[in-house]
Parts: sequence; structure tokens; C-alpha cells
Amino acid sequence: MNRIHALRRVLEHKRLDGFVVTNLTHIRYLTNFSGSNALLLVLPNALHLFTDGRYAEQIKTELYPLAGLRTHITRTTWMYVQEQMLVAGTHRLGFDASAMSYAAVRTMRKHCRPTRFVPCRQILEPLMMVKTPEEVSHIKAAADIAAEVYNVVLEIVKPGISEHDLAAELSYQARKRGSEGDAFDIIVASGVRGALPHGRASKKILQRGELVTIDFGCRVQGFHSDMTRTFALGKPNDFDASIYALVLEANTRAIDQARAGLTCKSLDAVARDIISAAGYGEAFEHSLGHGLGLDVHEPPTVSWRFPRVRLPEGAVITIEPGVYVPNRCGVRIEDDVWLRADGCEVLTHSPKELIIV
Repeated sequence: MNRIHALRRVLEHKRLDGFVVTNLTHIRYLTNFSGSNALLLVLPNALHLFTDGRYAEQIKTELYPLAGLRTHITRTTWMYVQEQMLVAGTHRLGFDASAMSYAAVRTMRKHCRPTRFVPCRQILEPLMMVKTPEEVSHIKAAADIAAEVYNVVLEIVKPGISEHDLAAELSYQARKRGSEGDAFDIIVASGVRGALPHGRASKKILQRGELVTIDFGCRVQGFHSDMTRTFALGKPNDFDASIYALVLEANTRAIDQARAGLTCKSLDAVARDIISAAGYGEAFEHSLGHGLGLDVHEPPTVSWRFPRVRLPEGAVITIEPGVYVPNRCGVRIEDDVWLRADGCEVLTHSPKELIIV
């Protein structure tokens, strides 16, 4: 499996004899295991996957056919590793310092002396940023489901329903069409609540004349889509319509400029400069976008905070400028794009002109 080979090359470069993987998303990436409890030990010539009895049957059919992979059912992983002498002869094993608690690290070290455990960061993330065509096809399938759901919702949304009702309908319609589940807690923010960038659905009732922002995603084969659209529930006032036009311009121009090799800061600036020139720079409170894949938020972060980080070819990122005006309204328009050397491919195919329902 190319992913395992790529990881081993990284470990060799860092002079590590192996790596302890505890982040479940990373385990899914390497083995296809989708359960809620697992640890993967990657050694030069062996792979050991540990889980508990709930997944004894699941691992028989779900895992990739990886050379040297052995599976183990246990609830005392490191005691078992010690008893079976699975790391005997190793000198330096890396582990993800952001994915293990201090107590877990102490237990690991206690049972594996004299092996030295080396805290590491960003071992798998650079590998996961670059998506294969197959991975992109899963993201696109998830985005296609979201597009279908959006069209359905536009036909049934009306004044008098609550934001909670609308969020529930989005989730239900996505499941009906094959989504494995919501990518995250669905955001529905209407009227003045639109000024909350992460305004999760509330009991507020939708009113005629309001802008409504919905931010939701679907999941296919573990891969996520992430789409935001803002529409008008009846004819909007001139101010709201002008904010919408501004955000749409920022979104469109950023997509036109998006390509591999740009710094995160420079792509962020394409949208941010447009919004700032209109006088709403302080109302664009978040990054332009983020990576997308098995996690709904992955590196890279497309932000002015990362002036030296370049966008890699093959990454899938979101482009989601927004303007949030307190006590007035909010607008965000978000698309998922696959970066190439000469541009990008848009994976979200929902209309972006201001729709009035």
C-alpha cells in the first residue's frame, strides 16, 4: 500500500524504528478501519492493529490487504505488546504528541523499556493533504449529495419553520441520498443570527425577508464535503443584497485564482482584499478556507497567518469568504476545490446567484 510505504520513508528520514498511530482518522487512512477504538503500530517489516472485541468481526472484512498486517484483540494494549515482545529490538518509536494524553504516554513507556518514544508532530498530515483521484471521487460524491439536498430544501423551506427544523431536514435528506452522516453540526443562521459565523441551528423561526445561511456537509467512504449557501426568504432589502454581491465576488475571484503553489496568505488575500476595499474587512473574521478529506478540517489552513506555507498540488480545500454585520445579517458562500498546478476543479455544484424563495 503506497500510504504505508510513504509513511515508512518519512520514518526512515527521521531515524525512527516505527510509529505509534492513535488518531482514528489516521488509522482509517492507513488501514480503512472505521471503528471507535484502535491503535496501529507501524514497524519496518510489520503492522500491528489493536482493537477490542466489538470489532472482531469487522476487521475480518474492512481492512486493506496490507503486507505484514496482524490484528490483535485486547483491551490492555501495551501490556499485551510487552508480553508478546512486539517492539523488542526497537530503539526509537515515534508517536503523535497531539493525539496521546500524558497518562497514555506514561503507560506506553512503562511497558516498552528500554525503547525510547519520541514525540512527533505533522507526520501523516503532509501525506494526507495530497488527494488521489479515488479520494477526490469520494469527496465529489459527498458534494453531489449536498447539492441534491440543497435543491430539495429550497423547494420546501418557508417562513414559520425553525432553524432546528431546517437542520433536521438537511440531515434527513442527506441520509436518504446515501450520506454516511453529517460532516459536522449543521449551521443554520437566519436574519440577525447570520452575523454568527458558527451559528448552529436554534429554535429561532425563519421570517420573510431574511437571509438564511446554511453550512452543512455529507460523508462518503469516510470523506467529507463542506458547503455553505445563503439564500433569501422573500425579497431581501438593498443592504442585505449588497453584502451578498460582495461575498459572491470574493468567492468567485478566489476560485479563479486558486492553484497549487500559491501561499496560503496570498490566496486568502484575494478574497480579503475585495472585502476590505468595500469597508468590511473587520467583518470577515475567519480564514478563507481549510483542507478537506477524512477530517472536515485538515491542513492546510488558507489564512493570512501562514505566509510561507504553499498550497500543495492535489489538495482539496474550501473557499469560504464571509461578511458578518452585527444586528443586520451575515453571508457566507463556500465551495470545495481540488488544486492543480494551473488552477482548480470545483467539486461543489450548487447555484451561487442570490436565490429568493
